[in-house]
Amino acid sequence: MPNPKIISLRVFLTLLLLSAASCAQLPSSSKNQPGLSILQLASLEDRAEFNVLAHRSWPLEVLVKRPDGSALAPERHDQSQWEDSPWVIHHLLFTGLQHSEEELHRLVVRARGSVLDEREFGTFRVQGQGLRFAVGSCADQRSADTPIWQSISDRRPEWFFFIGDNAYVTLTPVSSARELWERHAAARQQIGLYRWQRLIPVHAVWDDNDYGLNNGGAEFALRDAAQEIYRSFFLPRFDHPQLARGPGLATRLSLRGMHFHFLDNRSFRSADPEGEHLGAEQTKWLFEDLAQSQLPSWLLMGDQFFGGHHGFESFEGSHPRAFEAFVTGLKGQSTPFVMVSGDRHLSEVMQFPRSLLGQLSFEFTTSPLHARTYPGNAEKYPNPWRVKISDDSEAFMLFETGLRESSWGIALEAIDPAGRTLFGRDLSLTTEALKDFTIEPSGQQRRRYRRARWRR
Repeated sequence: MPNPKIISLRVFLTLLLLSAASCAQLPSSSKNQPGLSILQLASLEDRAEFNVLAHRSWPLEVLVKRPDGSALAPERHDQSQWEDSPWVIHHLLFTGLQHSEEELHRLVVRARGSVLDEREFGTFRVQGQGLRFAVGSCADQRSADTPIWQSISDRRPEWFFFIGDNAYVTLTPVSSARELWERHAAARQQIGLYRWQRLIPVHAVWDDNDYGLNNGGAEFALRDAAQEIYRSFFLPRFDHPQLARGPGLATRLSLRGMHFHFLDNRSFRSADPEGEHLGAEQTKWLFEDLAQSQLPSWLLMGDQFFGGHHGFESFEGSHPRAFEAFVTGLKGQSTPFVMVSGDRHLSEVMQFPRSLLGQLSFEFTTSPLHARTYPGNAEKYPNPWRVKISDDSEAFMLFETGLRESSWGIALEAIDPAGRTLFGRDLSLTTEALKDFTIEPSGQQRRRYRRARWRR
């Protein structure tokens, strides 16, 4: 099975000379939206990484214009491609940047003397008291004509986390790795995230629709190729001091006194309900990391953690035995944590008592960004842990979080494509955390579920 070919800058420049002599026409815009498909990845005060999707015949020159007017060439410029696909990902690392709260840098992409695209971006300040970030999942490119990406940009998050089904490449079965690459390239040219005029750092993990096999797991014949392709399109190419890589596509970001664990729910998943969901190696990696740190932790995954109340995919519903062991392992952790998930095509907040996980915790589900919704599912599948839900609107979640003396504060909003708040909550992970919550009237069903499932 082939791996993406990483071409050095010296070889790439040779290819540029050859391509300049070809008759390939440079685009003034893509098929669906103006400009190129550009993603900003992990960044710090003095560095930023980007990837740019381009046709292999386009001789790209990329530079950064700093606020003082000086120009900066990339420290690294690598390239990923798959076999003879015409679509290439350019990986660019810029260092020597200067952080400013008021002024932005500009990323400029040129070819043959013409500017193909130009974007604004800022750097990320590591030190700070809190973090403002947005989370979304389920971006079906067939419904990409939506204002939701502009609504996210308008809220000015410092990061965006893309937590699964970031492209729908499984609309028909995927027959080869090259086809998987092509489908990701096609989605990149349609989804509004990649057209933001003001870029922000993005970090991602997958679910089945961008993995390549609907409801797929470790049995997928293209699993290893799918991992390499996903890394090329969505993850940092270069080492980053705040990023640790785990098994499969698992990663951990350290941002302003918090850890963000992005969990790979596909590479190790068993088709057997008695088998694994995250796999023994990844689970060990996560628990060892939690045990060694007292930093508040976010656990992010494509499908829901707690989902035994419905018949769709979730850790609890798909692999109940492994989930029970996972909950037991979490209960032994002293590090405070919350969970973030997608996939369910609804926005939901769940709250768990200390008796279940050993400490107060929550699960936040946000889905879809743009895809079909299923009004009525909240009533059809009552959730014993539910605090709040919206099941009739596309949405993303916006979080403002940070340490407040001895407590961990989390303010969240579920926001629709027009920028309207569907619901919001201001939480504090202390003994007084839920005094402002109104629990939905499902007490008897909640007690039956807890007694049958967790009090055995």
